[in-house]
Amino acid sequence: MSGTPMRMKHVGVDSFFAEKAKLLDSYNRAKDQNAEEPVQVDHGVVAESLVRRWLRAFLPKRFGVTKGYIITPSLGYEGALEEWDVIIYDALESPILYTKGDPESELKQAIPVEHVRGVIEVKATLTPENAKKSTSKLLKLRQFIDQTSTAEYPATLQLPFISTTIFMESKVRTINEYRQALDAFIPLYIGDFTLPYLGALILRSQVNPIHVGYITAMRSDVPMGMNEDVFELSSEYIFPDGSYGKLGCLTWGVNHYPSYIFDLLACLRGKKTMKASSFYGLDLENTQGSRLFH
Repeated sequence: MSGTPMRMKHVGVDSFFAEKAKLLDSYNRAKDQNAEEPVQVDHGVVAESLVRRWLRAFLPKRFGVTKGYIITPSLGYEGALEEWDVIIYDALESPILYTKGDPESELKQAIPVEHVRGVIEVKATLTPENAKKSTSKLLKLRQFIDQTSTAEYPATLQLPFISTTIFMESKVRTINEYRQALDAFIPLYIGDFTLPYLGALILRSQVNPIHVGYITAMRSDVPMGMNEDVFELSSEYIFPDGSYGKLGCLTWGVNHYPSYIFDLLACLRGKKTMKASSFYGLDLENTQGSRLFH
């Protein structure tokens, strides 16, 4: 109708964001209950379970979500049997090779490597230590790339595939500590066998609890020369193709949550482009951004 103001968010946006709020509320309750226990349990274990539950509710049913193991038939694989926080797999095509665990709790499943579509490392808090641990674990996926494989008998990760990291909240004390955390992700972008890596999601800022961080890579053909302190970026690095990169989130805000989750879905489908993956969930009435230290 002529003269009617344009809506700045579509119907259902508030309920969409309520899913994130429920996720963090459950995390908060688990932290509060754990604070009274004489033996402290790693909050990351709780975070892993909550993320798996969240993704099972959001993703199309063609994608299965489990904690468990990636299995390759390659006799040349020399790695250990790793347990992964979140495996997203092709639920229509993949068999479950075996299951471990207590049937009354969340089971761990073994997925053939060619049916794995995504691997997510989950940590409770963004700190330099946790960023290094999550990166170190994801780098072990390279063992599923550098293997002899054939189309008839695949023994490696197959496209579409994506790896990523999720933190429930940020917990860095200084800009230098934050940069150390960002720098910890750089090895995922360099090396002979680089992984398809989406970036890192931090569901709650330590400054503004409704703001979300989405750590992604910025690329340039020439050195960027951007001040890492002012823009809260990682140190500069060089991609395998010779271009220059930095990692960061120029501003934190509410709309990084829908941007990330639909980017993840696009990657799982093999349809990620440079354009926005979706306009679902965007709240254009709430575009104010923040930073952690400015």
